Amino acid sequence: MKIILQLLFICLLTSIGLEKANAKDVVYKTLDFSEATESKKVYNYYSKWTATENGDTWFIYTFNNYGSQWKYIRYKGTDLESYPYIVNQQTFPKEVTKIEITVNYADLDIVKDLKIYVGTDSTMKGLRFSLNENVHKYYFTEAFKTALNNNNKSGVVTCNLPHPNKNSYYRIHFVIEGNYNHKIEISKIVYYTSSVQSPDFSGATAFLDTTTVKLSSLDQGAKIYYTTDGTEPTDQSTAYTAPFTLDASATVKAISYLNGEKSNVASQEFKKVENSEVISVAQALKTADNAQVYIKANVVKTDSYDSNRPSLNYYIADTENADTTLEVLNGRYLQNADITRASQIVRGDEVVVQATVGTNNGTKVLKNAQLISINEYQEQAKVSAAGWATFVSRRPVDFSKSSDIKAYTVKYDASANQVTLTPVNAIPGNTAVVVKANDGTYNLERGDESTTIENNDLKFSNNNTKVTKAFSVYVLSKQGNGCGFYPVKVNDTIAPFKGFLTVNAASTVTAKPFYAIGNTTTGIFNTVEENKNMEGVHYNLAGQRVNSNYKGLVIVNGHKVIIK
Repeated sequence: MKIILQLLFICLLTSIGLEKANAKDVVYKTLDFSEATESKKVYNYYSKWTATENGDTWFIYTFNNYGSQWKYIRYKGTDLESYPYIVNQQTFPKEVTKIEITVNYADLDIVKDLKIYVGTDSTMKGLRFSLNENVHKYYFTEAFKTALNNNNKSGVVTCNLPHPNKNSYYRIHFVIEGNYNHKIEISKIVYYTSSVQSPDFSGATAFLDTTTVKLSSLDQGAKIYYTTDGTEPTDQSTAYTAPFTLDASATVKAISYLNGEKSNVASQEFKKVENSEVISVAQALKTADNAQVYIKANVVKTDSYDSNRPSLNYYIADTENADTTLEVLNGRYLQNADITRASQIVRGDEVVVQATVGTNNGTKVLKNAQLISINEYQEQAKVSAAGWATFVSRRPVDFSKSSDIKAYTVKYDASANQVTLTPVNAIPGNTAVVVKANDGTYNLERGDESTTIENNDLKFSNNNTKVTKAFSVYVLSKQGNGCGFYPVKVNDTIAPFKGFLTVNAASTVTAKPFYAIGNTTTGIFNTVEENKNMEGVHYNLAGQRVNSNYKGLVIVNGHKVIIK
């Protein structure tokens, strides 16, 4: 019996020894003001400047460095409440598990709050930033005061972050009461990370049919194990070797092992959206705030694309021409990928979006948006019996792939007071051109994303455009057997996404009531000869109306005519 107990004890010890240890906190980034390079010498308590160490840069607000001579930075009280802060200027790729702040001295009675904001929103670097769903807030006021009270108002304040985030900014943010001659001195900030990083997920977390889940680790050589039933993973769970597919809702949990240590468990919910759960924009507008919804709709408008941001604000409605819309805030592409070009989401696309309903300035909006699916709009140009039309592209278009339709840019020359058409083979998205073809509707082929054009005066607007000055805005229209640009009357409105020409005639030139277009780049149809008593309104080549007794070269019904 004694031998059996000894064997059991040995087995127990062996099993304990085989259990992997939890990952340790290790130093990740350090900002030491005795070592950092400071962007400028500061002698006051209201400056903005940066400090750089080992290639990382931090933004510092309302701290003094006394001409970079101090080995610390100091905040000094004023008669107003103030908000000094320190924040990294580039995201830290690894998860930060805790932050240690070395405080030389602090008058604790002036500290109303110490908060650490953690998030991916780049506005966190500025004086004003968005407190949205992507920003987490942690309070450390009591920890700060307790740590320093026990050590003569100086010491190291440890701020543990319970939910480590990757690719984030960390804003150390004070709220200080108005009080003269009180101060806070900080000499060093150390950021810790886990010795083994938890796995990263990629893949649409809400999907209609199936989704592909990919797991990865920042630690080279780490082994990843996962479960799909919500149970805690171990090194006895399924080993990750390649992306896998889910066709039903699931909770996927994953863990990394490296050098005898294990990471924190990473968890991600994946939701299969049933058809019965998908609602319309009209229904979403009646939904209470903070409810999660799945909406099928059409994109009706997008904000201007900003290459400095990974997202795009766009508007959806139940039909493309509907008046009632919902704004999708900070929308991203499929698989939560960054928006990297303007043509990823455009007017006319049919989308299914997962989002949280919210209210912004009294208007319903969609937050936490995830694009579940997108059915891209097929570019189409519609040409009437006149053979000419204006066309506004949504994505890049390559006209060289179709022999049935031609495209032209439009240029107005104020000195000559004429309009010239120039053929183009391809255009970028969000571009208005004139097209020529037989009567019909034409599906257009996608063009290269890098396509550019120059010298095009044909414009369009996302909204109604009201004309305020006579002979200033022209639209393409048919007159008789010809086509040309004709002025829009004052107070009339041009519909959104319709091409138009703005004419700013020189002071010595009167804008014409008609600019003909034809088969050549001169913008005038070929000359024909007719009798003097022909019908129609006559204009001379200066665009002035003349009577029927006028002899010579005139324009009638879009044609250049010689009257004998």
